[in-house]
Amino acid sequence: MDTRVQEPGNNSYLIPQFEKMTTLSEQEQSLLAALEQDVRHYPADTTLTAEGEYSERLFMLKSGWACATRFLVDGQRQVLDIFLPGQILGLREMGLRHSLSEFYALTDVQACPFPKQRLTEIFEQAPRLTDLFFLAMAREQSILIERVTNIGRRTATERLAHFLVEMKVRLNLRDMAFHLPINQTMIGDTLGLTSVHISRTLKQLSDQGLITYQNGDLKLLDLDGLIELSGFERAYLEITPDWTRL
Repeated sequence: MDTRVQEPGNNSYLIPQFEKMTTLSEQEQSLLAALEQDVRHYPADTTLTAEGEYSERLFMLKSGWACATRFLVDGQRQVLDIFLPGQILGLREMGLRHSLSEFYALTDVQACPFPKQRLTEIFEQAPRLTDLFFLAMAREQSILIERVTNIGRRTATERLAHFLVEMKVRLNLRDMAFHLPINQTMIGDTLGLTSVHISRTLKQLSDQGLITYQNGDLKLLDLDGLIELSGFERAYLEITPDWTRL
């Protein structure tokens, strides 16, 4: 169930994400801000779009954490994406008639649903925004590719270390201590591991003096050590707009 939220003023989360890549014109800012007008509240554990549901809209995430998951016939779950504020849910599936994934609120979230057709209108009025949305979708694809590599070729310890560093970078935090609002089962479903294995691996990283972790409160004690252990390279999180019209 969603609840509409009245939000005063221009409190855009999408515009700052795009302005990391280029300076936006007033028209471009206005078109993007319009995607955030219909603010709705979705409680934690709410399904925004069900797997297999007719897919006619996207969601701009303004606050909270959400994810995209797939379920197997035996009930197992694979987390494909974890979304943070400023991201658009469903971009990678925008060419599909029915959703391949379930989009799910991990925490209480505020999100703005808008029809896919709105993007066509935006692209006609501001062609440069086509490039920006393409770059946003390409970044999500690169994160998914890295996740596949993580699951397929890294050990459990390397997977978890890589994931923790990635979340710090994506959250754009200077502080080494932050809260992960997802439980060990969800982390396991993201990394292809059981919750028991995640618990053991967290303890292993703690025993090595790399992290402390308790009830979702995480502190990276040795960031360089985690990067070296996991082989983390942040290039897949960085967007290079050199070839675009930006």
